[in-house]
Amino acid sequence: MRKGVQLRKPGSARRRKPPQRRGRSRGDLEARELLEELRAHQLEMEMQKVELETQNESLRAVQAKVQTGLERYTQLFDFAPIGYFTITAEGLIREVNLTGAHLLSVARSQLVGRRFLAFVVGADRAAAQDFLGQVLSAPAGQKSRSCEVRLHGERRQRIEVRLTASVMQGEAPTALVAVEDVSARVRAERDLRQEVHHKDEFLAVLSHELRNPLAPIRNSLGVLEQGAQGEQARRAHEVIGRQVAQLTRLVEDLLDVTRITRGKVRLHTQRVELTGLVASVVDDHRAGFAASGILLADRLAPAPLWVDADSARLVQVLGNLLANAQKFTDRGGRVEVELERGDANAFLRVRDDGSGLATELLPALFKPFVQAPQSADRPAGGLGLGLAMVKGIVALHGGSVHAASAGPGRGSAFTVQLPLAPATTPPEQPAQARLASSGRRVLIIDDNEDSTDSLGELLALQGHDVRVAYDGPKGLALARDFKPEVVLCDIGLPGMDGYQVARALRAEEATNGPCLVALTGYALPDDLRRAREAGFDKHVAKPPSMEGLLQLLSELPRRAPTAGGGTTDRTGNFLTK
Repeated sequence: MRKGVQLRKPGSARRRKPPQRRGRSRGDLEARELLEELRAHQLEMEMQKVELETQNESLRAVQAKVQTGLERYTQLFDFAPIGYFTITAEGLIREVNLTGAHLLSVARSQLVGRRFLAFVVGADRAAAQDFLGQVLSAPAGQKSRSCEVRLHGERRQRIEVRLTASVMQGEAPTALVAVEDVSARVRAERDLRQEVHHKDEFLAVLSHELRNPLAPIRNSLGVLEQGAQGEQARRAHEVIGRQVAQLTRLVEDLLDVTRITRGKVRLHTQRVELTGLVASVVDDHRAGFAASGILLADRLAPAPLWVDADSARLVQVLGNLLANAQKFTDRGGRVEVELERGDANAFLRVRDDGSGLATELLPALFKPFVQAPQSADRPAGGLGLGLAMVKGIVALHGGSVHAASAGPGRGSAFTVQLPLAPATTPPEQPAQARLASSGRRVLIIDDNEDSTDSLGELLALQGHDVRVAYDGPKGLALARDFKPEVVLCDIGLPGMDGYQVARALRAEEATNGPCLVALTGYALPDDLRRAREAGFDKHVAKPPSMEGLLQLLSELPRRAPTAGGGTTDRTGNFLTK
């Protein structure tokens, strides 16, 4: 080390005096810089505070949305129209909504922690357990599974449900199960299957019932074709008459049920004394019951019972009930007809001691095509439509009908309830129309040649002057020359239908006078309206009864030809539509 040199301690330095400046000192500058830094830091802190408050506001908004969503989820879960259950891997109910608790008729608080399978009907429990096992073992995101089982609640009522479930993954897999009550659908499907079954049975029965009369008709016609005379011919005619009547009744039953179910039946209501009507119908059936070896008794109200009703339809109701009782009552049995007054209703009851009815058959007894079981030879016959007609007709009168039976072999009873009308005096009965003293000039227009010719021959045998035509144009030409008093015209004619024929007849002075009668199978209210608008005076449904047709001809006013080709009545007044 050189002598005379003084060493400094590390870190020490010689302080130099700052240069002298004019104006401000160095300390003022440093203070100003420090102040600027503080202000910048303060501004930065304020910006961070604003940013933090903004973030907090966003977090609060997100939290509010989460809370709103949670509340909405809870509401959707609780008040969903189908039941929801969350079920653990052990099969325990962890959560359930209000609908699910209602389905089981158990308070929600009492369901948590209980086994779900305990509420499944025993016969369906294995299927439900297998279903839940497959759901819980499935990977997350797999398509939901479904199955249908029966559940019962604490009150033991049973419901048909559809289970739809998927797995929710977490610490342990949990099944989310939707439980939908499908009892109404299952009942509807069951009823539909039964209805289809009944209709299939009905078609088989219809084939049987329609074929049965054809054999004796054909055999009797063969007897007549062989030239049978005397007693043999008479018997053949009687057989044909009975079997044709049976075919007519079957067709009328089919048509009546169709009209009733479609609401196309129009009642011709008038004040009717029910006691006398019932007594008359019972008397009409006594001979048939006697021939079957069945006692037909009656016990009727002593005082008159008045109802506002269609008397012909009430006769049909009682006739069907009596026919039903006769079918299912053995020889030596008893059928009783009762009529009694209630406070505001009349009660008509047909009771028998016959084969009776099974309890399960009673609810469906008044539906079309439903019949009590019969043996293969169908001794009772019928199409299973009579009771359906009874219910429909009684309902149109504002009444009701009820069936009761103590069981097979213990008889049955059918009770009809009809509202009573205020007591009144019997209405005046119209005088019976006098039959025409001489025949009418009748023109028949129908494309069914067999039907037209046979009807013409029957009317001719009654003294009427008859002409026939098989289509509209020929009928019009014949009307101009023949100048008929009555035209019986079919509606379903080829080319020119009956409505066009009627309008053409009314349009010509030479043919506009006759009474036009629509003779047709089209008998619904709309058909009647169209016939009336086309110019027809009367409407007769096919097949017409000869008695009714002759009565119609007898009631028409007597007319005579006019110089212009029309007709006048005997007072000289020109008759047009």
